[in-house]
Amino acid sequence: MEIRIAKKEDLGQLINILEQISQIHYESRPDIFKKKSKMQVKEDAIGIMNDKDKKVLVAIDNTSKIYGVLIYKIKEVKNHINLKESKILWIDELGVDEKYRGKGIGRSLMEEASIISKKLNCQRIELNCWDFNKKAISFYEKFGMSLQRRIMEKEI
Repeated sequence: MEIRIAKKEDLGQLINILEQISQIHYESRPDIFKKKSKMQVKEDAIGIMNDKDKKVLVAIDNTSKIYGVLIYKIKEVKNHINLKESKILWIDELGVDEKYRGKGIGRSLMEEASIISKKLNCQRIELNCWDFNKKAISFYEKFGMSLQRRIMEKEI
């Protein structure tokens, strides 16, 4: 398994994994998440690939088959009224093809994100994880991540 920056020719395979991520969210919280068509996911993926602030890592085998994706950006906190200055590797998305989950692919992507964050002198890695996604929460906890804050809601 190799982890590398995504290339334009990876777009088709990326769309497949991003569709799976989108579907998990929509099925769990259709009151919040849109049901996206393949075309909408493709447009999102193109936007991500063209965003100079975002980086897309892919986990591939020797045939260039993509098994997983991690999308991140660097956030810097400066001149905040309450927060100390810091540099954070922010994970926008992490997804592994549903056929290959549980095989260490997500861990490999997270380990690469850790290496990158250290090289860039980040203080920490952060991400959002929806409360319904118990498997993801368990995965992140096994990776050593802990709860930092909560966003709470009340239906009106």
